[in-house]
Amino acid sequence: MDSRVLVIDAQMAGIAGDMFVAALIDLGAEADVVITAMEMSARYVPDVKSVRVTAKPVERSHIGGLYLDVQIEESYKTRSGSVLLEAVQTMVKDLKLSSAASAYAQRAINFLVQAEAAVHRHTPESVHLHAAGSVDTVADIVGAATALDSLTLADSQTTSYHSLPIAVGGGTFPSSHGRLAAPGPAVTKICTEAGLLFKGGPLQRELATPTGVSLVAALNPLSTPVYPALRSISVGYGAGTAELKNVPNLLRMVVGEPIAPRRLLQDRVVVIETNVDDVSGETLGFVIEQLMSAGAKDVTVLPTVTKKSRPGHLISIIAAPEDEVRLAQLLIKETGSLGVRITSCDRHLLAREVVQVKISLEEEETTIRVKVATDRTGAVLQVKAEYDDVQRAALVTGKPMTEISRLAESAARQKLAEKEGKASRRRRKRA
Repeated sequence: MDSRVLVIDAQMAGIAGDMFVAALIDLGAEADVVITAMEMSARYVPDVKSVRVTAKPVERSHIGGLYLDVQIEESYKTRSGSVLLEAVQTMVKDLKLSSAASAYAQRAINFLVQAEAAVHRHTPESVHLHAAGSVDTVADIVGAATALDSLTLADSQTTSYHSLPIAVGGGTFPSSHGRLAAPGPAVTKICTEAGLLFKGGPLQRELATPTGVSLVAALNPLSTPVYPALRSISVGYGAGTAELKNVPNLLRMVVGEPIAPRRLLQDRVVVIETNVDDVSGETLGFVIEQLMSAGAKDVTVLPTVTKKSRPGHLISIIAAPEDEVRLAQLLIKETGSLGVRITSCDRHLLAREVVQVKISLEEEETTIRVKVATDRTGAVLQVKAEYDDVQRAALVTGKPMTEISRLAESAARQKLAEKEGKASRRRRKRA
């Protein structure tokens, strides 16, 4: 059950690995422990003489934050992905990080190396990394895992993660492969694989680095356009190196408590609405069928009064954010509406599954599907027989629908209880 929420807010000036670690230290992670872990990376990567890290309070556009000054002495042209993968894997083991923090660090380096490999069309083990091959990458990833461990924020069982759209900058920037467009290929690949929202601007320069984005992706956050509902506990700011014009070069992190009912699941949806006053009932029925077939989560049509006192209808669609444009276009096409309204909102809901049960009716067995709703702890809160199956059985047997529903729902509860009993016995046996 989530007890805390961690929000990564890179909307202002993007993200880099050192900014990520600095923000966690500013939130309260033990600076000495984190810095020691980062400096240890020099022992695990070949051709590295030293890594020195200093935490400095700074101001960016008159807002205070923490800056990590990372000084590295190393000699390399490229390093293979296997070198970085092995370095992180060995370090988290030697540092005795928690299993959650260790897994996080390995997910982060895997995101980075796999993205670079995909861009260069190599395997993760054989790809040769230029800028991303620096020991700095290992230091940032291990530092982030250590800091999350220090804050007890590494476990997804007790912390939920949210990422706001990452500012990636714009224009072009110099790289070891010549000039590239922002965001760079590896950043774009990581965001794509992890489903992270990102946006161009606010400056014409590179603002998001592969390491920084990998550290976000490894949290497997819910990526949303706005902050989730929470009660803020603490705020940390990680500063970038440059003093940017009219933009505070800061990564913000917020830790809070969820204010949603914790036993309920939560997701984000969009509500697409339009008013129509010249669409027939037949067309409305067809539109509902088309929208549901196209992936809408729900469609409702309500009678209303429009301009000039005309009777009309309000069409309202609940959809996943990624389906917004497609369903809006379909709604406009089928109704002739001149536009739609879009609202983003959170939902609190129960998990649902369908179980099949057999019940005896008129000395014959009939299969009925039953919808079971559970909260995030697995507790069963609702059990309801599927209407179509109950109607079919009622027509065949002549039994009342209420009786068939009661028998099916009772059988489903018994089936679930037996399943939980077996699971409980297995848990006791393992203990």
